[in-house]
Amino acid sequence: MSSFNGNTKGALYAVGADRRRRSPGAWIQILVSLLLLLDLALLYTIVMQLTHQQKAFEASQTVNFALLALFAVGAVALLYAMIRTHAWMRTLCILLICTVLYLIFAFSKVPLVKKYREMWISTAWSTMRHQGLATYYLPETVVRAVTDREEAGREAQVGVNTGDLTEVEEKREEWLKNPEKGVGLAKTDERFQELTEEQKRFYGLFYELDSEQTEAWLQAHPEALANGYENLLINESSLKSEGTSLRTKLGEKVLAIDVKNQILIVEVDCDGSRGVLAIAKDNSRLHLFPAANIGSYGETAGSIAGRNNGILAMTGSGFVDLDKDGNPGLGNGGLIAGWAMCGGTTYGSHYSWGYKRMELHEDNWFYIRDCFDRVGEGTTDAMEFTPALIINGKKLDPGVWTSENPRATIGQSVRGEILMLCVEGRSLSSPGCSVEECADVMLQHDGLTALNCDGGTTAILWYRGEPIMRCSNTAIPQGRTLPNAWVYLGE
Repeated sequence: MSSFNGNTKGALYAVGADRRRRSPGAWIQILVSLLLLLDLALLYTIVMQLTHQQKAFEASQTVNFALLALFAVGAVALLYAMIRTHAWMRTLCILLICTVLYLIFAFSKVPLVKKYREMWISTAWSTMRHQGLATYYLPETVVRAVTDREEAGREAQVGVNTGDLTEVEEKREEWLKNPEKGVGLAKTDERFQELTEEQKRFYGLFYELDSEQTEAWLQAHPEALANGYENLLINESSLKSEGTSLRTKLGEKVLAIDVKNQILIVEVDCDGSRGVLAIAKDNSRLHLFPAANIGSYGETAGSIAGRNNGILAMTGSGFVDLDKDGNPGLGNGGLIAGWAMCGGTTYGSHYSWGYKRMELHEDNWFYIRDCFDRVGEGTTDAMEFTPALIINGKKLDPGVWTSENPRATIGQSVRGEILMLCVEGRSLSSPGCSVEECADVMLQHDGLTALNCDGGTTAILWYRGEPIMRCSNTAIPQGRTLPNAWVYLGE
């Protein structure tokens, strides 16, 4: 009996050892489980992509069906592998963990989680190309909570507009009498009176520069002054360049100084993201130019500028992101969103309730009005978007536009300078910023008026024939094709 039990135990031990040798390790089971769950998630995405108008990514029906077949076959293969590897329990545990994490992300009110959830929704919803990234994975009530607040934010600005000419003039005078509110005028610098007349004209125009520091830099780079201050051109704005060692009085890195064209370009920190601000001193040179074939297809901001003797250009109106068959996310920039005026010629139709119109008048000043208001007398160029950031020198409540995204903002300082600000986004080094950060930058430069423009992949800034900020879509470094662009003319 004892011998029989010993033999039996030995046999059972041998069988167990053989099974352990044949049974895959825990890591193999976990890997199979994770791959299966990932495959099912992708399969769900493709099914939604084929059955819903909103898209998560751009792909033809042929590609979608091919992916559907691929992931379906993959799911069957991984199910078989899971059965063979006895990974049921681990798969259920991983599924439970993923479910808990999803519920936390979708419904938690923890500020940090809520911030990134709303950022995800806002980013996806702001473009017709990727709205499915929000609607496929989050309940409609959660998505609507964000989009409805955006709508409420737009409505909150209804009736808040630039006043009549008298009110604006009073505001200008108030700011000019109190230069300490902003960067200050060059003539308040004690060293200003010690400069030559040529230097006074230069630092009077570029009051943002510290004369002592700039003079030291010019002595170290005498080639910049080879043709005198009136022809000085420093251009290190290219994306291939790191900029200059010069800093403004606000500590911003100087990228370009163009005396003939009265342009200063600086790099600004927008909540940890890279922003590029162009300060164009002669407001009479700004115009909104249409794409060559507006209505059919768009044109890059750089191309529009090149056709119109422009030296500086940025994003103009938004566009309807639909192809000729009405499919979202496939627009070519030809169909303008909202209403616009380019040199007296009008395009499109007015936006819905809550949007704003930026009007450039014959007096070369910006005015902001509700999009349904009568177009102001003397308007030469105009575009519509939302939200307004600054009106009469006062920052408006930006509402819920707090997500980190690529941004584009155009405005005007109390001195009449055109302020063009674009912020890079959707990258690890520069995720983007909120519209409030843009407003703060404009106010640092004595902003009187500012409007948020279409951001995301549309945000772009050009100078001297090349983009000087990184487009969020690296596949199109020159930016998307647009229905129009704000262009500052060069000499």
